[in-house]
This record gives sequence, structure tokens and C-alpha cells, in this order.
Amino acid sequence: MRKIFYALFTLFLLTSCNDGDVIEVELDFEQDLSLCEESTSSYLVYEIKEQPYESLSLLFPKNATTALIFNPTENNYTQTLTINGSTIRFNYRTYNGNPEDLFCSLIPNPNVDIINDYESPSGTVTTLTTFTDDDGDGIPSEVEDENLDGDNNPATNPTDRDGDGIPDYKDADDDNDNIPTRFENHNYSEENGLSEAQDTDGDGTPDYLDEEDDGDDVLTRYEDEDGDSNPMDDFDLSSETPDVPRYLDNTAMETFAGGELTTNTYTRNFIVRFKLNNLDLRILSTDVIELGTYRYSLPREGE
Repeated sequence: MRKIFYALFTLFLLTSCNDGDVIEVELDFEQDLSLCEESTSSYLVYEIKEQPYESLSLLFPKNATTALIFNPTENNYTQTLTINGSTIRFNYRTYNGNPEDLFCSLIPNPNVDIINDYESPSGTVTTLTTFTDDDGDGIPSEVEDENLDGDNNPATNPTDRDGDGIPDYKDADDDNDNIPTRFENHNYSEENGLSEAQDTDGDGTPDYLDEEDDGDDVLTRYEDEDGDSNPMDDFDLSSETPDVPRYLDNTAMETFAGGELTTNTYTRNFIVRFKLNNLDLRILSTDVIELGTYRYSLPREGE
């Protein structure tokens, strides 16, 4: 758990003897943010803690510009918002019970009340959005990165073994044979890497990178008898091994037109970091608060 401590000087106008007293305010939050986006007009980022019940929340408009915070076209995307007390608001609140359903519920819990509500009338919010792509094939992205630098940045010439324009680390089918890589027995492990990957025809190219898996000179994707873009469900019942799919049976040598290449899908994993600057909450005045991070994933298609 990360804790944020602020020692601040406050001026009590009612008692002259206490001028300059130091009050310690502890914002003991995990910095793991949630997002309530049911509203068509606003985003609400918040975090709740217990013992005592408290919350930090940030409200800002939902529009084409702020939407980029949650789905940018470029990595390390930053944006700055100015707190104005109306459309962009930051609040620190305390409660007499769990406020979880006060944020996004259409029918808030009537038994939970806000005890204190401190809102900053000014300040700025800086967001930083980073993302990593993963094709879910069971091979870590950094292993599929040619430079082994782990940044998975297309500008650094990542591996694209099938030459389809989609880097291996976000290509669900690394050899374009319509058999997803995760089904081609790459047998990746931290201990052995890819050294135990299946190579059906023994040609030195593992099946997950081999567009012709069984050595019968028929491309795997053309061993798709029913044309459904899935060679895994096509068998030669007259073969000596009728339970082996055609694409792994080197005695099944018929060529079929085959289905279309399947559409590539992968997952983009986002981290959005929120930093607050120059807040004034009456009880707390500070230069910087690391509000926390919001993490989520979105499915993607294509490159």
C-alpha cells in the first residue's frame, strides 16, 4: 500500500494563539482508481477507502478530446485539465458508511451520508496514458520483440515473421496459416523458452512459424476442406490416421481453395496515471498529489 502524507500549515482565524499550527493529514489510499462512465456527459474517476470511509474523486467532461485519455492513438499520451469547480472538479469526502454505490448507482444507498465534502476550486490535472499490446498467444510480448528491448515499439523494427505487416507480439497467427499461434504447441516456458516448440515436419521451423506444417507441400491454410478458415476441423477419413487434421497429416495432400485469412485480434492494455497539481482544499494545500492509476484493456482488430 502506498501512503501519501502531507504536513500543512493552516491559519485558524478564530483563535489567535494557534496561528501556524501544524496539522497532519493522511491520505491513505491504494492509488488504484475506478471509473464511472455511465453518464453521457462526464467521466468520474474515484477511489474509496475504509476505516474511515473516505473518497477522492475527479469529474471531467466526456468529449472527443478527453476520450483520448482512455483510448489514445499514440503511446505515452498526455493531457492537462484545469480544475474550475464546475465541469472539472476534484473532491475529498468522508462518509458514515461505504459510499461505493453513491458514485455510479442509479439508486444510491439512502443510509450513507457525506460527513465532510472538501472541493478544490482550482488546480490542474495531468494525465499520462501508456499501453502495451498482447496477442494472447501464450508467448510473452518481449520474447516476440526482435530487439529484445521489451518496448514493443513498431519504430524499433519488431519481428514480423509472416510479413503481413502485423508485428508478432500482436499477431495472433504468426505464420498466417489460419491456425492461431496458441494452438500450434509452441510450448513456451520461462525455463526453456521456445526450445520445445512442436515441429511436425522436422524442417527446423516450428509449427507456429511454419505456413506448411506437415511437409506435404500444401500450405496449411489450403488444407481447409470445408472453407471455414479453420483447418483444425478438416480430416481425411480415408487416411491411415483419420483422427489427425489434414494440415498435420502428410498423406492428406489434396489442395482446397480454403477460407479467407482470419481477422487478427489482440488486446491493448492501458494504464492511465492521474497527477493533481496546486490544489487548495482548505484543509489541505499542496503542490502535487499522485491521485493514482486506472487500468483496463480493450480488444483491437487488425495491425
